[in-house]
Amino acid sequence: MYDFNKINSSFDLIDKNDDRIETYREDTMMRGDPDAVLRARDENEVKEALIYCNKNKIPVTISASQTSMTGSSVANNGLLISIEKLDGVIDINTKESPPKAVVKPGTVVADLQSAVASQGYFYPVAPTSRDECRIGGNVSTNATGEDSFKYGPIRKYINQIKVILLDGSEKILKRKLDESPSLELNKAGYFADWKNPIDLFVGSEGTLGFISEITLNLLPKSPEFFSALIPFPSNKNALEFLVKTVLAKIKNLRTIEYIDSGALSAMKTYKAIYKFPDKAKALLYIKEEFNTEKELSQLLEKLYKSVTASTSSYFADSIVIADSPKKKEDFRLWRHRIPEMANEHGREYWKNGGGKVGGDWWVPINKLLKMMDFFYSEAEKTKLPYMAYAHLGRGHPHTNLLACNPKEKEIAQEMVIRCCKMAVKLGGGVAGEHGIGKLHTDLMPIQHTNSTIQKMIKWKKEYDPNFILGRGNLFNPKII
Repeated sequence: MYDFNKINSSFDLIDKNDDRIETYREDTMMRGDPDAVLRARDENEVKEALIYCNKNKIPVTISASQTSMTGSSVANNGLLISIEKLDGVIDINTKESPPKAVVKPGTVVADLQSAVASQGYFYPVAPTSRDECRIGGNVSTNATGEDSFKYGPIRKYINQIKVILLDGSEKILKRKLDESPSLELNKAGYFADWKNPIDLFVGSEGTLGFISEITLNLLPKSPEFFSALIPFPSNKNALEFLVKTVLAKIKNLRTIEYIDSGALSAMKTYKAIYKFPDKAKALLYIKEEFNTEKELSQLLEKLYKSVTASTSSYFADSIVIADSPKKKEDFRLWRHRIPEMANEHGREYWKNGGGKVGGDWWVPINKLLKMMDFFYSEAEKTKLPYMAYAHLGRGHPHTNLLACNPKEKEIAQEMVIRCCKMAVKLGGGVAGEHGIGKLHTDLMPIQHTNSTIQKMIKWKKEYDPNFILGRGNLFNPKII
């Protein structure tokens, strides 16, 4: 047992035997067992904790809101540092070009968006869990969100980060004026082609240092947009329409997400949802931007004609439009119900050794139909409940299988591995935005050669020679 009171007796520490620690034991996918939780109130507390733990070789896990899908924010032992109290927008600088927001890592994404919008600007990266997830966690996984089809991942907006290293020193990492960050989705592990070390830290899952401050580039005020839920008679029909739409490169299109039959069933469990027609077996969730009412009318008419041509007037007549803030928020909450329900059911099976098994792979859009055919074929073989939904406009579904027991869980995990191998074969990646965490370290060698993995381990050693930060994330401790 570690005595963390030796660091500083005034710390807001929760001991292993304190009932309050239960809140910090698990994320959406796994349970851990931290020896203590530090609810850090300022950077100095973080520095003291890191110095002490590094000196004594005590594992340190950094946690935001436990919304991770991979166990990355779960501590199996050692100290868990929660960033929940390190929140707030430090500054919104509208005099710079582009304007910038400086934020603490524990800032909830929705709060940041509201603060930015009140100044007449727009921060577009918002996962569906934006009311709970925190900016520090988003940076650590290079998060995207439903608007990523047009606006890309968080890496694109990060101008500067301040990092606290294990010796307590600070490092400021900043982009050059002429630098254009990669818009590609994650693959697995560290961004292998980084030139600026800021890109090594983005997506590093809390394994290199503590990101204590983030400076984000902002956009002008969000354009007007409408949201639409478009019903289709089959998954195949919805996917074909999606790919055709993406390849048409419609400039107004902000969001295009897919909701298959299984995901639609989950969405329908929301307590106050619209009643979709019985013939609707899949949906597309889109957002299109417009400047005038005339343009809005033209876009809606064009959408109606496209859906009619692809299916029939029955489905076109059943399109649901949201053109007010309240209705748009309803759509977002309906969509968020999908992973929420999957997580609820997954947790029910934990006690029997089962749970939710998720996939986060992606492929280039011109390979999506082939990849989804493969996914559905493999999913049927498992005889388990399954679903696919989310960012298919970027070739990036979230897939879930529900397993009741250890045997079913093993079947589901083997199926995810087969899908990841196919995704890499088609030119994609195994982990688009959720990361590798502790649960998916077996995917690293599917994505990367051994020499690339060894290069990543070398980068890890440069910042964390004792391998205490995020122990178990990215790399299986047995291979280090």
